[in-house]
Amino acid sequence: MKKHFLKYLMIPVALLTLNACSQRSSLPPATQPSMLNQQNSVPELTQWPTALSPNVSNASALFDKYASQIYQKSNPQGMVIVMINNSQTLNRSFGTTTPESRNAPSMNSLIRIASITKLMTSEVLLKLQDDGKLLVTDPLQKYSYYGVDIPLVSTQSPIRLYHLASHTSGFPREQPGGKWGRPVFIWPTHGDRWNWLKKATLTSTAGEQAAYSNLAYDLLADALVKASGKSYPQLLQQYVTQPAGMTNTTLTPTPAQCQRLLVGYKPSPCSDTIAAAGSGGVYSTPADMQRWMQGFLTSHNAMRKATASKEQSVYFPRNRLSSIEGMDVAGRADGVGLGWVYMAPANGIPAIYQKTGGGGGFNTYMATIPELNIGVFVVITRKPNGTKFSEVTQGTNALVRALAKDFYQ
Repeated sequence: MKKHFLKYLMIPVALLTLNACSQRSSLPPATQPSMLNQQNSVPELTQWPTALSPNVSNASALFDKYASQIYQKSNPQGMVIVMINNSQTLNRSFGTTTPESRNAPSMNSLIRIASITKLMTSEVLLKLQDDGKLLVTDPLQKYSYYGVDIPLVSTQSPIRLYHLASHTSGFPREQPGGKWGRPVFIWPTHGDRWNWLKKATLTSTAGEQAAYSNLAYDLLADALVKASGKSYPQLLQQYVTQPAGMTNTTLTPTPAQCQRLLVGYKPSPCSDTIAAAGSGGVYSTPADMQRWMQGFLTSHNAMRKATASKEQSVYFPRNRLSSIEGMDVAGRADGVGLGWVYMAPANGIPAIYQKTGGGGGFNTYMATIPELNIGVFVVITRKPNGTKFSEVTQGTNALVRALAKDFYQ
């Protein structure tokens, strides 16, 4: 398959989202994305391909092979895996819905997507920018609550919304003070976060290093609420679930939905998770996640959404950061975007854009090769001993690369 139809740009597509030059020029060099050394910039597609024509029979065989291996090696309680390979979609289920059940999970089982929630928060961020409600370069201070001054290491380097979304804000992974063993995604609340900020101190300047932060994403969700004047559930519905037709994706599951929630090791109650709306609280189903993943891929009957390339843009190449922490879970993070982690092309296989998640007995993983319209989503529930999430991420990466290699043969 010839690749001459794909052109590359040596400045991240993310820069195109930063609007007018006057907005960019006001930023100090440390936080101005346009100051990236072009030699260190991550190439981004300027032309996204239409639906391609992979070998369908080979892809089906590869999917079955890798799906079975991922299940066997990861040893979960239950697992659902979904593949999109251009116009071909496949799914497989393994294991049981609960330790006591003999029923297999299904595409309509309720799941916690955990930190894949962050990708939806970034989608809301970019769509609010498109609607003129904010700029990704806005300082968090602009959307502060209760008159709180956002803690800064340097007044010359304010924490901006894209810092929150790219894990480069300097905020810790979790807010200090949480009770060990509490149910997931119910703390800290909005009030907890903003009261903590009154006395918080940070140790790193925004934009200098990447360190994974759930707290940053919940503060980002708070900012989106203030910028829009709408509740976060309203924003999630307007900008994410409704456009994608995701009827079972929510922060407030009904009793009927909770009856379909998969159960893994150390489950949390099926309840309202608005407290962690931005970082990890979203419930969904494999069927809905297939619909959402389709938005990043073009098929013969579906075009990728207009914001797909902006959502998967790389804001910080690894070699621009002084350090990177908590981002190499599924493989080496060669760049960090708005939640998405970029893994550079290797051995003739295009780049992978991926995200992991975990909590409440669940682990999730999504890996896409948008250049070839390939995507895989996996959800597992954990057993008390022996479940290996690393086998899920490694196996899924191997699967999408095998599908890509098969396409070129």
